[in-house]
Order: sequence, then structure tokens, then C-alpha cells
Amino acid sequence: MKKKNTPSELSHQTGALSACLLILLIIAACAVSGCVSGREASATPATAPPPSLSSPITPALSATLPVTTTVTPQTPGTPLQRIIVTNADAAELLLAIGAGDQVVGISDTVKNHPVLGPRFAGKESIGSWQTPNIETILSLHPDAVISYSSYTPKNTDQITSAGIPLLLIDCYKIDTLASDARRLGNLTGREDGAEAYISFLEQYESLVQSRTVDRTSGETNRVYIESYSDYSALTMGSGGDLLVTMAGGSNIAGMLPVSSPKVNAEWVAAQDPDVIVKVAAAGKNETELREIRDKLVARTGISDTRAVRNNKVYVMLGSVMYGPRSVVGLAYLAGILNPEGYRDIQPSAIQDEYAGRFVAGTNMTPVFYPQPG
Repeated sequence: MKKKNTPSELSHQTGALSACLLILLIIAACAVSGCVSGREASATPATAPPPSLSSPITPALSATLPVTTTVTPQTPGTPLQRIIVTNADAAELLLAIGAGDQVVGISDTVKNHPVLGPRFAGKESIGSWQTPNIETILSLHPDAVISYSSYTPKNTDQITSAGIPLLLIDCYKIDTLASDARRLGNLTGREDGAEAYISFLEQYESLVQSRTVDRTSGETNRVYIESYSDYSALTMGSGGDLLVTMAGGSNIAGMLPVSSPKVNAEWVAAQDPDVIVKVAAAGKNETELREIRDKLVARTGISDTRAVRNNKVYVMLGSVMYGPRSVVGLAYLAGILNPEGYRDIQPSAIQDEYAGRFVAGTNMTPVFYPQPG
């Protein structure tokens, strides 16, 4: 005989069904009203936010995988001496741990980067990160090619079929920087350099987070983080979302159901954020950052938000929102979200320390505008 559900079981089932229907209605409403659209089309890693890890990826290969006779096999345990890097964040982290001289080839993304390009002057360009020139790659006799895990080259099969290990190492999200640095240190024999960088990173991460945990009063600031293009929001798990959360803020787009959604002025106005942070591409000067901010605050709808009224709108370079310098961005965000609690922490001093110890020249241009008062 079929067992009848008890009243409590029926109540539980009804509640679960109601919750599911509510979620579906919310998503449908957003789609119909146009508040949120699909994921923004991606550009290159240097000009667009780092990729969502939901993108299809090629499984990471080890530097010691069996190879064909096209390339001389790398002896297991031997540091990589001839590296090609398509990923600008990985290129910077290689410099930071002291392995820059082991790079023999770079993508145009790295070559044209305002800070990294001069540091890799004389290195052979393999062309676009999307379709690197396989003949040039082979001519460099690399031990490995390093790429983003979800921005893999379109001709990946040509690289791997030639017996060249393709190492998928992002180096852009603050929560994986320590493990990425340690992996690069092991691969290049620069373990000491990697540990020095990790110590620097964790020192300031711990300092900021200890203040965040100690906060016992006041409401959490609600933050709208906008990526490079207008109304492209950063959602849960993105590099920007991680920084805001670690700094003690709440990302208003954190729970949106799609990755890198396009929102609109009406949605932002309805959310009425306390703080707005706009991400800008590397290489901008202070005048350009000011112009970006002026255009943002003048937008219809956004001009009436609490963030604009209270002068809490900022522009941050992607070079400190993502990548090896994102701990600098973390310090800036902590300072604007809780000025009193972080008044003694100077983000510019952290930036200067990074430039002095790891990658020279990374403190020569402004990375945050306006500077916290």
C-alpha cells in the first residue's frame, strides 16, 4: 500500500515548491523587463574583465606529460627555462617571482601592455592570444605555453599536438593568487621568489580582513561594481565581487542569475547603491579617469543614486582589481567602505612596496580616482 504523506511532509514539499516558483518568477521578470540581459561579449584579457570560469576550458596539462618527437621532452623536475606566455597576469606574476628572464615569447596582449611591454622588450611576439602563430611558437622551442584557463587559444589543438604542454594558470583572482604563484614558482625553480610574493600578498590580505572581521557596528555598504563597458555588472565569484566582499561591502549584483550580465540605469537606480566602483583599462592617466567618472555620474538614473549624492563614485584600474596587484585594490576598497577603520592603511604605500620589491614601474600611474580623503 502506498504511504500517505504526513501534514508536515506536505507542508515541507509545498514550501520547497513555492520557493522554486518564486525564483523562476524573479528570473522571468528580469528577462521580460530588460533589467538584466545576457553575458557581455568578451574582448581580450587585457581590455576586458577576466573570463568567467563557467566558459568551456581545455583541461590543464602538466609540464611533465608525454610529448611527441616534435619538441624535446622536458625532464621531470627540471625548471622550465623557455616559456611562452599569452596571459598578461601570468606574465606579471612571472616577473614578480623573478622568472621574467625565462620567458622567450609573448602574445600581443603582453607586448602592448603599458607596463609589461617594456619589461619584455626583445621577446618574440607570437601574435594574437586567440590564434597565436604556431610556426613562431615552434621556432622558439618552448618548454611550455601559459594561458588563461578560460581564455584558451582557438588553435589549442595545434599547440598540444606538437607536444608542447599548455599550462592553464589564471593569476587574476585574489583568492587563487597564492596557489598560482606557488605553482609558477615550482615550475620555474623560483620557489623563494614565489614565497616572498605570497608573504607580501597574505600580509596585507590579513591586515584588511582582520579589520573587516572586527567591525561590529554600522550597516554594510551596498556596492555597484561596473566592468569596462557601461552597465556590465560583476556578479558573485568575479574578481571584483571577491574584493568588495573581502573589504566588507555587499555587491548589489552578486545574486544575479547570469555571469557578467548587462543591466540598465533603471535597475541601478532601483538598487540605489551606497558606493559605485567603475573598472577602467590599464594605462589611463588622471585626466582620463576623471572623464570616465564624470560621464558615469552624469548618466540618467544613476545621477540620482545615493552614491552620487554622497560623492561615493570611484574609478579603479583593472590592474589593481585583478591580477598580482589586486591586494592594492583591496586596500583601496576597504578604505572607501570604512574610512575610519582603515585610515592608517595607505594603498599607495602598498603599491610602492610592490613596485620596489617585485615589478618596477607599476606605481608610475594612478590606479584609483579620486583618492580617498
